[in-house]
Amino acid sequence: MSLMNRSLTFKVMLFLALLQGIFGLLRAYNWVQLGVDLFGQGILLLPFVGTIAVMRGVFISAIALLYILSVIGALLAKEWAWWTCITAVTLNLLLVVPGLIQGASVLQALIWLVIPVILLFYLFSSPTSNAAGST
Repeated sequence: MSLMNRSLTFKVMLFLALLQGIFGLLRAYNWVQLGVDLFGQGILLLPFVGTIAVMRGVFISAIALLYILSVIGALLAKEWAWWTCITAVTLNLLLVVPGLIQGASVLQALIWLVIPVILLFYLFSSPTSNAAGST
């Protein structure tokens, strides 16, 4: 089934997932840059913090790539696209919630939670039809 024959809701969900993936890659790049900047400073503590920042950036980029992979899978009507998106949303939520607990800005957390929550609602609203992207 071509993209033109799919529902508007499906197209919007693809766009949101792609948007989350792109913004996630940009955020990951910022974390990696921060970590690299900290590597060359200090003797022990700042390089350690830099390593943690780079690892966080790598984790964020993996989640972002899962979103993009789920979009590609949905466009190709692959059944694994549903699971890929569920995995991305779950990992995204598991990354944002501890940030809130550690004192991150509520507004920033809400920005990173809106799209995953919308996608989660969509994916579970009709999982059999959404799995292959037929709605």
